[in-house]
Amino acid sequence: MAMEEDVRGSPTQEGARTEGIQAARAARPPRTLVNRRTFVLSGFWGSMAALGAVIVGGWGIDFLWPKKLTGFGAPVDVTASKIPAPGADPVHIAEGRLWLVNIAAGEAESPGGLLALYQKCPHLGCTVPWRADFDFGGKKGWFRCPCHGSTFTKEGGILVSGPSPRPLDTMAITFKPTGDITVQTGQITEGGQDNPLRVVSPSEQTPAGA
Repeated sequence: MAMEEDVRGSPTQEGARTEGIQAARAARPPRTLVNRRTFVLSGFWGSMAALGAVIVGGWGIDFLWPKKLTGFGAPVDVTASKIPAPGADPVHIAEGRLWLVNIAAGEAESPGGLLALYQKCPHLGCTVPWRADFDFGGKKGWFRCPCHGSTFTKEGGILVSGPSPRPLDTMAITFKPTGDITVQTGQITEGGQDNPLRVVSPSEQTPAGA
């Protein structure tokens, strides 16, 4: 009996050991269990928050530093070297989707000057090319729509044949002191029989007394 008590320990020792185990368990912080649904929802809302920050951040950058528009719909600069001579073939300005024409004084009863013609056919919107080799009525050199055959004059884009409801539309032009020009491709006026009179020249835009 004495030997068994030595092996098992006294009741006092057993009680102390039990109290020590219970105290250690009580001191251990409780584990927080995260179920699968909570984990998935947390990831979803975290991703949405990150996406929102990217969108709002990008909008904020564009708002504070707006991007400069270029090309069709915005002002398009044309250097003096690209401006055709009076009576010469039109020059295509691809960036602005236009034809630049320099009508000689007296042609089509025009005072002479530059005219920007929108390349879009007023009929169904086809791109109208300049056809220097196209013969119509015994004369070569016309704007000729490849879709339905509408034909327009070089001197102002006046309709002479085809289903187009009107002459080619025009765009506003302003001159710079350097001799370059700016075409306002966002300012389009419906074409009319007065197209040859819409021409502009540097002298017309020079302020009085300058």
